[in-house]
Amino acid sequence: MKYKGFYIDITPDDHIVRNDSSGNEVICRGFSFSVFTDETRTEKFDEFTAAVGYEILAEDMEEAEQFAKDVVSCEDKAFRLEQPDFTMGGQI
Repeated sequence: MKYKGFYIDITPDDHIVRNDSSGNEVICRGFSFSVFTDETRTEKFDEFTAAVGYEILAEDMEEAEQFAKDVVSCEDKAFRLEQPDFTMGGQI
């Protein structure tokens, strides 16, 4: 999937570790995400997971895609805020 200039691979994952309300580790189903800055997928920007019942409500590809868009939007904004401003003549 391509979103905001990033290339996102979404893979079903049935071994995502989360902590339940009692603090116990539980194994969840969900999705793994790899975000790349290039179409050849050699420059990894980020990777993350989403577990059913934690970050997403259902094991559904449409929901996974929307979650990926939300995370990439937030990460992209944070990344851009951390970068210094540049002009053609150098740093502002």
